[in-house]
Amino acid sequence: MLLEAENKNPVRVADFSTVERVLRGLKSHGKTSFASLTKDDGSFVQVAGGRVTCILERRAKGSSDIQRAFLFDVKSPFKGTQTLVCGAGHIEHQPDEGLFIDDVIACFRAFFKGWDFPSEIGWRVHVKVT
Repeated sequence: MLLEAENKNPVRVADFSTVERVLRGLKSHGKTSFASLTKDDGSFVQVAGGRVTCILERRAKGSSDIQRAFLFDVKSPFKGTQTLVCGAGHIEHQPDEGLFIDDVIACFRAFFKGWDFPSEIGWRVHVKVT
């Protein structure tokens, strides 16, 4: 799998510990504020932000649609549309789409291992490609 992160060289990874180390180093206001993990089939997971404000998206094998993760049990105390400002740009999101880094790591691990994504996380189409 190919691991890419802002201001870092892309690297092929065979061990999840490398992925986790990069994810734990993400900061929305820092030098590295987004990362992605892509399989050879074109499917991917990508995250922007860091620590307690992460936006997670995925594209499944065979789909051109990009889905955004959301939490069934919302962690954010805010109401209405929020904006995450980071190296990936200004990303508008709903309060239920704000994940903590541990949520993101669990999803990246599931993607890496070929497991089901955690049941506390749902997915909705964010970008519909026809």
